[in-house]
Amino acid sequence: MKIFVWLNPVSIAMYGGDYLTAQLKECGLEPVECRQDHISAVRKKYNQIVNRTSRCVADMRCPLAVDYVKKQYAPNFLEYPTIEPILLHCARELQQRLEGQGQLIVTTPCRSIKDLGTNLHLPNVEFLTFLELAQRYHITLQKKELQASPIPPGFFAELGDRVIILDSREKIDDYFSAPVPQNAHLLLEMLYCEEGCHHGDGVLEGAE
Repeated sequence: MKIFVWLNPVSIAMYGGDYLTAQLKECGLEPVECRQDHISAVRKKYNQIVNRTSRCVADMRCPLAVDYVKKQYAPNFLEYPTIEPILLHCARELQQRLEGQGQLIVTTPCRSIKDLGTNLHLPNVEFLTFLELAQRYHITLQKKELQASPIPPGFFAELGDRVIILDSREKIDDYFSAPVPQNAHLLLEMLYCEEGCHHGDGVLEGAE
């Protein structure tokens, strides 16, 4: 049975290249890529939600941030749309396209997205953090130091100054600890790891 593997953009930026691809193939893994523009599709879904609600919309792309806010602050002014992270859109596309051809491994930049994907129970799909994949197949990594995430804060920039970016747990705490008007913003962009997923515990050894 073939084993396909999809590498998330953060993992590719940090560890990708011919060296990694060669090792994957030596291990019997066949790298695959998405064909659909899931970034635009997800952004469109958020625009539609913002245009039809009077409440402040929560960015659902980082499940760790969403869970943290719900547990620590339980704000009553936020709307949590049922929009899956982009990575899960990619996983669904690949699962449908490769159905019947083999097993698919989808790598994630953190354990929280891995858990979210695993709970979908997609047939013949396994979610692993990138570091778990490397450990399982004894892949030697050559890390590139990134100054910024390949998916940086600012995903909703076209919505203007009614969007606030909370791109770390510290900023999330500062925002929800201060008095905030319930409709002060259209949307809260939330990332638990400072400045993006390149600090996630699935790609950065020793990350919390």
